[in-house]
Amino acid sequence: MQPFRLRLDARQWFKDLRDQRVFKTDFDAFYFCFITGVTMKRKEAVPLDETAELVAYFPDRYGPRGKLMVGLFLKSELEMLGVSMDERREVHSAIAHLVTPEAPNFLSDEGVREFNKYAHGGYDQLIAWFEDRPRSLETFLRSFKRKIDQNITREAV
Repeated sequence: MQPFRLRLDARQWFKDLRDQRVFKTDFDAFYFCFITGVTMKRKEAVPLDETAELVAYFPDRYGPRGKLMVGLFLKSELEMLGVSMDERREVHSAIAHLVTPEAPNFLSDEGVREFNKYAHGGYDQLIAWFEDRPRSLETFLRSFKRKIDQNITREAV
């Protein structure tokens, strides 16, 4: 079973929030990278030696949100693949390739690899959005929400 993976440079970028114990685990950083990547539909393949292995499940407070994160992933992935929801056979095939319902993270190995690519691409987007790495959670969250909202609004137009 494939684990979620966080880029080493992303781990360093979120260092202050981890040192302040605002981020309890590296999955907190992974979450913000993933949400950015999936929102912006930005994926990036990164060599394994440039990443840190996390866990193969949605830890702690992310457990109840795991299915929601997988849903966001599938929505973006189907759009990236150009699969319309009207194409039932193609939708089923794509989802069957990416999802394993009995897995602790609900994803196949290929699904986890693609999921990780969104987190890697999301990190690239975060460093493009922010001049400096986050130093406090409050400031980061306000700016993060503003950036996400701006891009959701643009997409809706």
